[in-house]
Amino acid sequence: MTYKISEFQNIDPGHIEKLREAGVETTDDLMRVWADQPKRAAFVEKTGIDLEHFTNLASMSRLARVKNVGPKYVAVLLAAGIDGPKSLFEYTPETLIKRLGEVAVEKNLASPVPTLEQVSPWFTDPKPVAAVAATV
Repeated sequence: MTYKISEFQNIDPGHIEKLREAGVETTDDLMRVWADQPKRAAFVEKTGIDLEHFTNLASMSRLARVKNVGPKYVAVLLAAGIDGPKSLFEYTPETLIKRLGEVAVEKNLASPVPTLEQVSPWFTDPKPVAAVAATV
């Protein structure tokens, strides 16, 4: 699934504008740049977005591509140290909910924390996720 970068929470509006000026408006656009190491370095220099922020944007894009995740929960997933499908699926729905709840309290997050009912569908069909993970 493709999302506009502007749909993600907690992204500096200036970064969104710099991405847009560089021709990156969607998660697919961002992942194409991320996948090419030389292009990635040039992009970081061109936009002035430091590598750490660009890496976070790439992680957000990877996570949002997981079926049923979308941009709503990527901030809390990143805060929990989950930066892509591979690290997401090291959890079960139950252990993930527990971890996200702990992180939300520890870091006093304003980002929404999903419920078990919202998380369970993320784990029901891993094949599309594996295909997405393989392309990134």
